[in-house]
Formats: sequence, C-alpha cells, structure tokens
Amino acid sequence: MNVDGQILLWIQNNVRSEMLTPIVLWLTNSIPYAAGLFVVLLFFRKTRKFAIFALSGLAVCLVCNAYVVKPLFARPRPFASVAGLQRIGPMPGGSSFPSSHTTAVFALAWMSVWCRKRYWIAPLFVYACLVAATRLYLGVHYPTDILGGIVVACVLSYLTYKCLSWISKKTVITQ
Repeated sequence: MNVDGQILLWIQNNVRSEMLTPIVLWLTNSIPYAAGLFVVLLFFRKTRKFAIFALSGLAVCLVCNAYVVKPLFARPRPFASVAGLQRIGPMPGGSSFPSSHTTAVFALAWMSVWCRKRYWIAPLFVYACLVAATRLYLGVHYPTDILGGIVVACVLSYLTYKCLSWISKKTVITQ
C-alpha cells in the first residue's frame, strides 16, 4: 500500500470520532457560505474589487478543475481503492485528483495573497486548510489530491488575478 493510503487509514483509526464527524461534515459543506460572504462583499465599495477577483478566481478554478484537470487524471477515489478504508458522508461524484473542495477554498485564500489583502490571508488559509483536512477525514481524497488542489488553485487564481488586473486597467469593472 502507498503512503497516501497509509495516511488515510491512520486518520480513520486515530482521528475519527463520533463527536468530530458532524463538525467535519458541516465544514466540508461550508463553501457556499464562504462564497456567499464574498457576494455580500460586492455591495461595499471598499471590498468590491477583492470580491470580484475572489469570486472570479473561485469560478475559474472550479470550472477548470471539473472539466479539464479531473478528467485528465481520472484517479479513483481512495475509498474504492484502499482496502479497509471507509467513506463517511454522501457518495462524491467524479474522480479524486485534484480535490475540488480544496481547489475552491484555496482559490479564495490565494486570491487574498495576489490582491494583497493582509487581513484576509491568515483566516482564509486557516479555513482552506481545515476544509482540505475534512476531505482526508471523510476518506474521499488522498493527501496528494489535496496538494494537487492547492497547486491548481495557486496557478489558476494567479492567472485569473493577472487577467482581471489587466482588464481593470483597461476598464472600470470595480465601480
């Protein structure tokens, strides 16, 4: 068995608990609330540009991940490949690499870096790390799926940032 599978079995045997599982399930499904926060930020002039950049990065990352990157790798989910690993929660769709949840939350976190929003960086990276960890806890992603999601989010959010920065210099998209 590879290291990825061993890590997931260790989490299953040493970290999972009945008390923690409901919290993990809520956290893993909290991404719409995070996106909703950025939609609210659209209504305030001071945060509008950051919200546009963050939501755009989120959308680009999710679309590219779902329709380009995941089909390219088509990696089976760990609960289907690692003997003894039990999945918690609903059956996820699609393939495993990279994690779409991780890509989504790290798109927001990376965009805070690219936009130099220093008060947002730490909270968004903590949130992103917590959501990424839930995917391991639930047994629906390998650790390398998480790392792949972080890299995909970094690259695509940066490209989105550069494109939007160029567009915002040519037009007035933030007012």
